[in-house]
Amino acid sequence: MTPLRDSWAPLRDPRFRLLWAGQTLSSLGDSVTSVALALAIVTATGSVTDLGVVLAAQSIAMVTLMLPGGVWADRLPRRRVMIGADVVCGLAHAAMGFELVTGTVDIVHLAALAAISGAGSAFFRPATTGLVPATVAAEHLPGANALMAIAQRGSILLGPGIATALALTAGPGWALLLDAATFAASAVLLGRLRLGPIPPVPHERFVRQLAEGWALLRGHRWYWTNLIGHSLWNLARCALITIGPVIAVTSLGGELAWGTIVQGGTVGALCGALLALRARPRRPLVVANIALALGALPLVLLAAGAPALAVAVAYGLATGGLAFMSPLWETAVQEHIPTEAISRVSAYDWLLSLGLTPLGMALAGPLAGVTGAATTLYGAAALLAVSCLGVLLLPDVRGLGQGPAETSLGTAPSSSRV
Repeated sequence: MTPLRDSWAPLRDPRFRLLWAGQTLSSLGDSVTSVALALAIVTATGSVTDLGVVLAAQSIAMVTLMLPGGVWADRLPRRRVMIGADVVCGLAHAAMGFELVTGTVDIVHLAALAAISGAGSAFFRPATTGLVPATVAAEHLPGANALMAIAQRGSILLGPGIATALALTAGPGWALLLDAATFAASAVLLGRLRLGPIPPVPHERFVRQLAEGWALLRGHRWYWTNLIGHSLWNLARCALITIGPVIAVTSLGGELAWGTIVQGGTVGALCGALLALRARPRRPLVVANIALALGALPLVLLAAGAPALAVAVAYGLATGGLAFMSPLWETAVQEHIPTEAISRVSAYDWLLSLGLTPLGMALAGPLAGVTGAATTLYGAAALLAVSCLGVLLLPDVRGLGQGPAETSLGTAPSSSRV
């Protein structure tokens, strides 16, 4: 366990401080937007389908462009890629906010703008993974990833309240304009970030660079086996997201019951990220997968008809385990994947981890209708637990410790292209 004072050491570096401040603002704005946009569309049209169309457009664009985003984040200075993505997302959200403020709710326009925002995220996320190690000393990398997780989880806790307050007073459009301002602030802070000189990197064909990223991922068994677990975790979680609200509203006490469960999850996530700030396990992937397996608890309790408060506590443990796992995973990737290819590999990471989520969202409801909600939830819990704990049978996973980055592609480690 790291001493408390040393846990905050990354923030003493002005480079990481700028990056962290920008990401905190941006995460808060995103959390506000997700709630405000839902309130705006459902209030204006009364259609859950319209909301689904807008969210699907954003998700499809992000998933489709994730791999190209990873390649370009390795080709170009990552800081510039992130600034460009911030500008694109900020303009898209400003346009959505302006439409809502003027009283216009055009689902086609909103879906197109959401797709543009998703495209910006597809370039931003892989670049972030590669930029964090360039802003802190190697010994502070675990703490830096934990602080990034704290910013994200804290934003999820605060964002819905801010969005609701704005929606009820000024209107949801102003919440999106606020998010646009956070993107602008993030771009400004990234613009002030000063890093070392970028060494020249030979230009290769796009497809070749994409193939190199895949080959590097495939060459690390600990990596791709964990990604299978992450993918199945997200697939199983869809049962909680889709079936959980129905059970809570109909059997556990109404909308307040589901709100209690969700709030338990947000509090648990923040606690998990705070715990990760001080944790330095010798076998990070062993601890990470055990923490991730806690996601089975709320599924089991929901299936068993447990009280809402018990499910809320279980959901808090599940989201806490996820928040605790995330910095450990990010650090392992950053320490064992070479910097010149980390954004490409990270793009595959995002794509494979989230790839089954749309399928899970689509199938959970119909499956519950055929087999019953309890059976579906128990099955999802078993899938989640087995996928997380099963990878611990592999020596590659059990033996991976925190250490210096590996070389790859037949060369010595090179400086990060930031």
